[in-house]
Amino acid sequence: MAPRTRIWAYGACGVLVVAGAICSALIDGLTGDVLLIGLEMLGLGGILLLVFLEIGLSEDRDRERGRR
Repeated sequence: MAPRTRIWAYGACGVLVVAGAICSALIDGLTGDVLLIGLEMLGLGGILLLVFLEIGLSEDRDRERGRR
């Protein structure tokens, strides 16, 4: 994954987490809670998936180096 793509992907997930916190602070009641849970789950889930992708890609690179 290119460094620029990595920065954009992690940044977008971080923005979702921050947006969830802001929505929770600004919107009262059930709507704010639903937005908090939804946006934070998307952001944190995306970060987790990106970490697993990075681990998988590094293993692929190691295997490729071992073949050479």
